[in-house]
Amino acid sequence: MRILQSLEEFLYEIMGWLIFYPRALWRTLRHPVAVAVYTGEQLKQERDKQFTEMVSPPLMLILTIVLAHIIELGTRHRTMTIDTVLGKELFSSEQATIATRSVVFCLFGLFGAMSMLRHQRQPTNRDSLRKPFYIHCYLLAPFALGLAFASTIMSFAHGDWILAGAAPLLLSCLWYAWAQTAIYTRILKMSWWRAAVRASVANLLATGVIIGLYLVVAGVK
Repeated sequence: MRILQSLEEFLYEIMGWLIFYPRALWRTLRHPVAVAVYTGEQLKQERDKQFTEMVSPPLMLILTIVLAHIIELGTRHRTMTIDTVLGKELFSSEQATIATRSVVFCLFGLFGAMSMLRHQRQPTNRDSLRKPFYIHCYLLAPFALGLAFASTIMSFAHGDWILAGAAPLLLSCLWYAWAQTAIYTRILKMSWWRAAVRASVANLLATGVIIGLYLVVAGVK
């Protein structure tokens, strides 16, 4: 009976994702600032009453990484591999690849969240970090999905395919920069230009850390 009950909950959760994930993705694309405000309001609720209309932010990011990986597998696009001991461990299986990619994208969320806390002069702890990090998880889902589409298109590639893949890549980056800047402007109550600079610095730091970790994993001296 416990197994059947667990299976029932699992199936219900999966079916719920078919409704709540597209809704969350669409709302984030159209109204990122409203979604950021919604995230703050939901975190004030009791845990079992949070995010009842959409999937939770970290789950949305993970589901997006899974969806992007399925797209790669469906198009027979070869996933990245690194021929070092650590690289083989990080990309040794589908689960490891998804986990590694999730951590990489979360670094953008972490640096963005810390930038917000620093501007607000709040201490960095588990409670204060959760809201800005969750906000960035919502933003990173469309961004990651756009990058996956761009990477898949460009993998076919020569000539026009590269240009076709560059379009969603550029659009994804521009959308993420615009959404992040708009949220900083609203929540941090700063000018658009200051918000753009703060967001850009956070993203550049995250990119630098990711490149540094890649060089370590790849064994580049």
